[in-house]
Amino acid sequence: MPRQFMVRGHRLVFSNGIIFLSGAAIVTLLGTGGEVSRLIPLYAIGVFTSFTLSQAGMTKHHFRLKEQGWKVGAWINGIGAILSFLVLIIVASMKFKEGAWVIMLLVPIMVVGLVRLNKAYETEREELQEDARAAAQAPVMRRHSVVVLVDDLDAAAARAMQYARTLGSDDLRAVHFDLDAWKTDLLIDAWKELGLSRFPLDIVECPDRRVPRAALELAHELVSDSRTELTVLIPRREYTKWWHRMLHDRSSNPLAASLADIPHCNVTIVPYHLGAHTAELEAERVHAAAIANNGNGNGSSRAHVGNAAPHIDLAALPAERVRIRSLDDRNRATIAGRVKSVRVQPWSGTPSLECTLADETGSITVVFFGRRSVGGVRTGTVMSVTGVAGSHHGMKAILNPAYTIISTPTMPESPSEHH
Repeated sequence: MPRQFMVRGHRLVFSNGIIFLSGAAIVTLLGTGGEVSRLIPLYAIGVFTSFTLSQAGMTKHHFRLKEQGWKVGAWINGIGAILSFLVLIIVASMKFKEGAWVIMLLVPIMVVGLVRLNKAYETEREELQEDARAAAQAPVMRRHSVVVLVDDLDAAAARAMQYARTLGSDDLRAVHFDLDAWKTDLLIDAWKELGLSRFPLDIVECPDRRVPRAALELAHELVSDSRTELTVLIPRREYTKWWHRMLHDRSSNPLAASLADIPHCNVTIVPYHLGAHTAELEAERVHAAAIANNGNGNGSSRAHVGNAAPHIDLAALPAERVRIRSLDDRNRATIAGRVKSVRVQPWSGTPSLECTLADETGSITVVFFGRRSVGGVRTGTVMSVTGVAGSHHGMKAILNPAYTIISTPTMPESPSEHH
């Protein structure tokens, strides 16, 4: 089935599948006028087609494996397949003009479509699995070049430039494709007043006004030495209203598509959300108020709701535990909570297991040196640890603690375990 039908909603049901079935049911009821006599053929053909295929499949299964008692099973399933097929033929021929032709037309089309879809998914999976190790072990390029495509010196471009400066590149530049001379002159004047001496602006000629082609040629030129990893940043405005998007073009999409197939060229869309400035000011005001309340001794778990671990039965935690928020450095204490995240180290790295443990007041890093995994410890595990709080990579942590697992989530079944 399409992967969209595997999306689970917050109630842990296949929301997209339910919506699709509801829509299909509504269309069917409207098309048949809600008459049961017109719905029965659709139901009967679908059911007896499934019966025929399942019984025939079981018959083939018995002949292929020849398990103990397979002949009896083959007779039962074979007779069931024949009877189901006869009923299918009778219903289809008697009700053909009354609407059965619709389902007889749709079922083969759906089967062919689903088979091709499954083949496409399998091909993608095999390619991704085969190339994963080779891609991970490929040699790292010696140089890293970062290019920011700039059309105008506005807040969106400034945000992309700010992000580019954090990437630690060997070559950092902004590129403007010269489509209109007067606009280019205005950009050059504004750039001179910017004051970023280490952020040069390259003006690239684009006589045919085909920007994706010009971007493609630029990228090929930069990676042609076979030792440069290229990152192309494309600023893009994001709008709060859907109809706002209709008033503006999406020139970033063809740009990204033109660069997608170049080896060692990575395209990143840097969004700038229009209207976000007001929201940021409001968030800063709320954050400042929360800090002020905390400083006045009136703080509550509300100010730490982002760190709180959900779904913890506080009664199951040890009574002698210390709240993570109240944990003091260099003092031995027992804390308890839920594992929110686990860092997985590759085999080539230094063996260690790092997990984030959170309770109703905050979170802390728990590090097990010399171990790549701890039995029963994964996301969702509720556990208590005893140790001395210190610092690990600049973060508050407890190193090599004694631990007790209180509860562990049930391991999910893989899709291959379902029949």
